[in-house]
Amino acid sequence: MNEIIKIDAVTKSWGSVVGVDDVSFSVKEGEFVTLLGPSGCGKSTLLRMIGGFETPTDGRIWLDGEDVSFDPPNKRAVNMVFQDYALFPHMSVGRNVAYGLRVAGVSASDREARAIEALDLVGLADKANNMPHELSGGQRQRVALARAIVRKPKVLLLDEPLSALDANLREEMQVELRRLHTKVGLTFIMVTHDQDEALAMADRVIVMRAGSVIQDGTPDELYDQPNSPYVAGFIGASNLFTSQVSGNTVDCFGQVLELPSALTTQSGGTFGFRPEKVRLLAANEPAGPNVLTGTVREVLYHGASARMVVVLGGGEITATCPIQTLSGRKLLPSEGSTVRLEVPSDRLMHFAQEAAE
Repeated sequence: MNEIIKIDAVTKSWGSVVGVDDVSFSVKEGEFVTLLGPSGCGKSTLLRMIGGFETPTDGRIWLDGEDVSFDPPNKRAVNMVFQDYALFPHMSVGRNVAYGLRVAGVSASDREARAIEALDLVGLADKANNMPHELSGGQRQRVALARAIVRKPKVLLLDEPLSALDANLREEMQVELRRLHTKVGLTFIMVTHDQDEALAMADRVIVMRAGSVIQDGTPDELYDQPNSPYVAGFIGASNLFTSQVSGNTVDCFGQVLELPSALTTQSGGTFGFRPEKVRLLAANEPAGPNVLTGTVREVLYHGASARMVVVLGGGEITATCPIQTLSGRKLLPSEGSTVRLEVPSDRLMHFAQEAAE
């Protein structure tokens, strides 16, 4: 695939305040890339610079081989979908979608045909004559998407597009956006603070913090191979602890865990494991290596699984385990009970001292 977007050492500052700090990455044609991070990390500012709504203080932005760093939005082959939809309340759905074509001087007959085609892609061709207030939140979001793709941009920019929707509708629109991306073949760059949303939707996730890129990789890479405790804790949940290596073991809150051979050469640092990689041992099950024993402080029921907070000698960990049943009765560890948790050594993560700081 060809490179469609190149961000080259881009910085955005306002006086002494730095919003985006020396960021570089590229996006291939047809990719779905997510900029992920907490509020204030610079992700929306970066998206606005790609769209032409902000200009970089330093660095360059390239679109399909052309330097567009200081071009206004109407001179770039990109379109943006905002989180508030920005639909004209006095215009019908069809006219909202066709508005950009009208500004571009497209004939009335072509505008109508292209608007219906775009609405059909999002499943709303039958709503062309409706007014925005007659639609649900999810439908209004689809109209905003149709309006953004009707001019056939090279890149579609999405700024927290699902943040205003309730949980069920968010999941539905995640599927819809993925389907639309596959169908139209455009390059999507989406901003979100929701880790689950980023993992579910993107081909690549770029994690940002304090204006900088912390890690850039596929969802699998970020989840299974985070490069720092920050990413490990931000992408999903992690149990983190610091320890020196003694032989082939580390100290996890006063209890011993064996390391995989690949980590035994490390001197120490921060180690961790995901709560869902832990296995709850049955009462009569013999214990092998890497078993932690602790007291259940809290149990959170999630239907098919339970999330436990377990107190060890010198700290706490969380464990997410499938619900076990006996004769149709669900078996949940009770608060105050003693549990044994197996942590497979190959599920342990390690972060060198410099990555942990």
